[in-house]
Amino acid sequence: MMNTRSKLEEEAVAQVKAKRPPVLVPLEFKHSQLTGTPWIALGFALRGAVTIISATGGTGKTQFTLQAAIAFALGEEFAGFRPMRKDLKIAFVSGEEPLDEIWRRIAAIEIDRVGYKAADIEKFKERLKGRLFICQGKNVAMVTKGTGKSDVAQRTPFHEELCEAIIDLGIDLVILDPLIRLHAGLDENSAEMQELHNAADDIATRGNCGVVLVSHTNKMSKGTVDDQNAARGTSAMTDAARVVIIMANMTETQAEDILPEAEQATYMRYCRLGDPKQSYTVNSGSQWFRKKTIKLPVTLEDGTDDYRFILEPWKQPSNDILTAEWLPRFLDRLKQGRSDGEAFTAATSGPKPPRADVLLQNEFHQTKKHSKAALGQLVRAGILGVVERYSSKGKKPVKVYEVLKGAQAEADDQLL
Repeated sequence: MMNTRSKLEEEAVAQVKAKRPPVLVPLEFKHSQLTGTPWIALGFALRGAVTIISATGGTGKTQFTLQAAIAFALGEEFAGFRPMRKDLKIAFVSGEEPLDEIWRRIAAIEIDRVGYKAADIEKFKERLKGRLFICQGKNVAMVTKGTGKSDVAQRTPFHEELCEAIIDLGIDLVILDPLIRLHAGLDENSAEMQELHNAADDIATRGNCGVVLVSHTNKMSKGTVDDQNAARGTSAMTDAARVVIIMANMTETQAEDILPEAEQATYMRYCRLGDPKQSYTVNSGSQWFRKKTIKLPVTLEDGTDDYRFILEPWKQPSNDILTAEWLPRFLDRLKQGRSDGEAFTAATSGPKPPRADVLLQNEFHQTKKHSKAALGQLVRAGILGVVERYSSKGKKPVKVYEVLKGAQAEADDQLL
C-alpha cells in the first residue's frame, strides 16, 4: 500500500512539474528573429527604458533638453544624437521652471534658428505643431514616502495621470526635470531611488516611450563628464538606467589649457558633454558647447533688453600646430615684423610687445601655454629658427625668431 501511494504521489508531482514553465531552456534563435534596438534617438533614449542626464548647476541642462526636444521633434540630429523618425512626440515635465520661463527659453531657440521676423517664427512653429507637449504646474512628484516609519515609498496619483496622458497622446519621449522634484525622499536612500526609477521605468514600459530624468551632479564631480557616478545620489539610479549623459561647465584649470588668455575670464560660458554609460552602443567622444546670448523680443521692467542663451557646438582649438589654419598667416606676420621694423623676440618673459608668444596670444587667439608649445614645435620642425640680432635700441644681441628660407612652402607641404 505504501508503494502504491508513493507512486501516485510521484505521478502527481510529475504532472505539476509538466505544467510548470521550465526555469532554464536551451538558448536557441535564428538571425531572422532579431529586431532592431528600439532607439528613439540613437545614443540618447530608448523605448521602454530610462536615460539620466546629470549636470552641475548653471550648466544649461534644461536648455540642452529643450533644444534636443525641438530637434528630435523635427527629425534633426542634435549633439550627435540622431532621432529614428521625423514625427516624434515629446513631452516636457518641468517641476522647477514656470511655464512662462519655458516659453522664453523656447523663444530663444526659435530666434536662433529663424530670426526675429514673425512670419518666419510662425512657419517654424507650424512645423512643431502637435509635436511638443508640456505639463503645467510644479507638483510633479511621482513617488512619496509612506505614512509610517517602516512604510515603503508609494506612487502618487500624478504618476498614474502622467502615464495615462502619455499613452493617450502617443508620446515617444518624456523629459522629467529635475529629479529632485519627482520624489519626496532622499537622493542618498537606495531603496527610495530604486522606487523612483521603477516608477519612471513603469511609464517607459506602459507608454512604450523613452523617459529622461534630469538631475544634478554631486559636489565631487569637479567638471568630469566621463564617470556615471558623477550623478548626485546613490548608484541605484545610474546602475538601472540604460544611458547616462553627464554635463559640466568648463573649469578654470581647463580654461587655462584651452582658451586664449583674453577669453579665460568667461570660461563659465563653455560646457562639456559626455555619455559615460551606453548599454547598447559605443560611447561617443566628449563634446564642447558654448553659451550663445540671444536677445528676446521683450524688455525687463526697467525697459532694458532681456536675454537668454542657447547652446551651440564649439570645437576646442587644435593642438596640431603644423596643420593649424593660422600657421601661414603667423609666418607671414613674423616675416613682416613689428611696427617699428624690429623682429619678434624669442623671449618668454619681460616686455610683452616684442615677444612672438604674445603675438600668438593677441592676434591668433592661442593660450599662453599653447603659444610657447607652438613656437617650440615650429623650431623643432625646422620652420622657425632662433638667431641673435642687434636691436637698434640696444647694445646687446637679442634672440629673435626667423622664418627659414622656404619655410612657407615647407609648411604648406606638411599641411598636405
